[in-house]
Amino acid sequence: GSGHFEGKTWGWVALPKTAMKASALRPCAISALVICGWYPAPTSTTWIATAASDSVSALRLCEENIDAIHKRDRARYLATYLQAPTLARNGPEGLQLGFTDWSARRDTTSPDTLRARNLRVVPLKPGVVYGTYCYTVTQKDTTTSGVSERVFIKTDAGWRIAVTSAFGLPVGVSAQCR
Repeated sequence: GSGHFEGKTWGWVALPKTAMKASALRPCAISALVICGWYPAPTSTTWIATAASDSVSALRLCEENIDAIHKRDRARYLATYLQAPTLARNGPEGLQLGFTDWSARRDTTSPDTLRARNLRVVPLKPGVVYGTYCYTVTQKDTTTSGVSERVFIKTDAGWRIAVTSAFGLPVGVSAQCR
């Protein structure tokens, strides 16, 4: 299989491959998070550093997840998810909970190609980051596109995906996140 990951973006600021400086955050974006109550008011650089560090960690985990799909490494792919009854999976079939009964644990197929683009992450609070990206996947000569969402959480075992969703676009509808 082949695939690639494009457009690394952190909420409102594109992340270069090197570490992003906390000072690159836009004040209006920080204000929006504070007003929504997702983060305490930034009284020190510690808050900004935590938001940046959490966002980078979430981006790395998302890249690990997608790379495991590209390389058809099921064990590595599954290791990126929270292995608990509270793992939330949502899609056209509705919300499902749990890791143990997840069909991905038994599924032996992999996409022929997966293109993930326009990844955006937003830190919600220390240790919790929301992410979304557009995808195009081809499997057995069928290509579909859609939007995927993730909630990344920091656990004692490291960062894990605690919520995952994927919604395909109806035929003929173009992705709004292109």
